[in-house]
Amino acid sequence: MKKLGAWVLTCLVVCAPLIYVGHLLSNYVKIRKDLQRKSAIVVHPTVGENEALDLGYIYSMRRDSLLREGRLNLVWFVVVPATNVHYSCPYEEGYSDFKTGDSVRLIHTTSEDGGDNGYIVGLHDNERDKVASVWNFNLDTVEPDMPDDE
Repeated sequence: MKKLGAWVLTCLVVCAPLIYVGHLLSNYVKIRKDLQRKSAIVVHPTVGENEALDLGYIYSMRRDSLLREGRLNLVWFVVVPATNVHYSCPYEEGYSDFKTGDSVRLIHTTSEDGGDNGYIVGLHDNERDKVASVWNFNLDTVEPDMPDDE
């Protein structure tokens, strides 16, 4: 009976980490396939009457593979030098290889309400005319969540 208990304990100690690593590997593959699928979509930007076309550049970015959740967190931070307005642009679909320092055209609505759909269009080199669909937020108008002082 002791041998059976020791075997079960050994199996749990060895199998549990292997199952967890398998889960993480499965999520990694899922993230890569999802990014390949979204990157293969050709995005054609549309410009409406209340949308702005601003020239800017990507001053920072975040690219995190959240293996436990099985999703990619890809966000570009764009500044428009003419107005000094900063935007956070989480990736939706289309071209996904913009880098920090890339010059871009940001197509977005001019409303002040939260986030809106928009586009990032590359302007130079390999990124020229590449388009990503993004959800953009004007960081200069977003109220930070701060705890109330009581």
